[in-house]
Amino acid sequence: MISALQKIVSDPKKEFLLFGETQHPLFLTYAMPLIQAGISVGTISSAIVNSLGLTIKKTAVEGVYTFKYEVSKPSILCFSSGTKNNQKGIIRTFESWQNSFALISAEITAIPNVKGIVMGALPYSLSLFGAMESLQRGQQPLVFPNHEIKHFTQLKLYKDYILWATPLHCTFLVKAVAKKQMQALESVRYLFVGGANFSNRKRKEVQNVFPNAKIYSFYGASETSFVAIKNPSDNGKSVGEICKNVEVAILDKHNQKVPKKSEGTIWVKSNDVFTSYIHKTLETNKLDRFISTKDKGYIGNQKRLFFTGRPDRHVSVSGHIIDLNALESWYKALLNTEALVIASKPNELKENELVLMTTEKRSAEDWKALKKMAYERLGAQGVPKKWVHCDTWPMLANGKTDIKTLMKWL
Repeated sequence: MISALQKIVSDPKKEFLLFGETQHPLFLTYAMPLIQAGISVGTISSAIVNSLGLTIKKTAVEGVYTFKYEVSKPSILCFSSGTKNNQKGIIRTFESWQNSFALISAEITAIPNVKGIVMGALPYSLSLFGAMESLQRGQQPLVFPNHEIKHFTQLKLYKDYILWATPLHCTFLVKAVAKKQMQALESVRYLFVGGANFSNRKRKEVQNVFPNAKIYSFYGASETSFVAIKNPSDNGKSVGEICKNVEVAILDKHNQKVPKKSEGTIWVKSNDVFTSYIHKTLETNKLDRFISTKDKGYIGNQKRLFFTGRPDRHVSVSGHIIDLNALESWYKALLNTEALVIASKPNELKENELVLMTTEKRSAEDWKALKKMAYERLGAQGVPKKWVHCDTWPMLANGKTDIKTLMKWL
């Protein structure tokens, strides 16, 4: 598969990569328009490709093919986050990722020949971007699609690596190294963390695992690429400084600009935003040349962007509107873990009750003290009725928590 990606990077106008129908059947519906648009990564039936008279060639990976088709403006398709079998398919120009590759290259000038390491399946934006970023610099990336920590024991000490990961990956890496008494992974020289908020405390813990790594975190949905990047020396609470050639506006519910440092909806304008979703039913939030994924935040001093949450996880509990994302952030900081979810579940009276699920183990006394602290800080409505310990933690192929599976466990 990597050799097929290499061909795309070297000549994106002629060579494209296709994942077989076993990966994401939903794309069969869009086979013809995807090919006509020159989409370089997607799912399609080999029978459809042959019926169009295209030259098709199998790769070494089952269900993965390459085919040749001349287009004037090549595009690439990747998946964003979401519950299992419900991810967004996102189409963007290959040029937009090439611009982002240049941004990363400017940050790694001290060691430009690092090999990429990605955790998670390649169709997902973070993994695919990390792999292709490495290839465009002429370096063969390592792909760990099943998130297994054991792969890191195989890294060669005399090589230099750049790792792309989510905060959840980082949580498991820190715990695995401590539990298995693994040596610090000195060969990782750069670490780029994306997909969720990455706290300064977590950054310090991860630095102990990767002592020689410069650790960056970034904010930007699959739709918007890099919006803000946080440098290794930045100890502030923002998600980073807004990137060059990116304009951010913070608007209220009436689409009017809010006062300076006030919270609102984040809107982004850039030449590198995505083209469209492949789902025709999904609408893009557009305003002039700005787009938004409905994230909330504000802009501080020195063009620093602060992310405060998403609007899609609000529930009513005992007459109070609860922001589950904000509540999760508080408990994650308290328990120092990313493997934690606050869920809402109706009781026998059909009233919503909060449930905290995590892999963290604590004594009964510790849990009692934590609940008391939560009650004092958040009020009764912010204290979950149930605290569930999970022996394992379900993850999606993109390196994020599989909330749908967690809900089935309740």
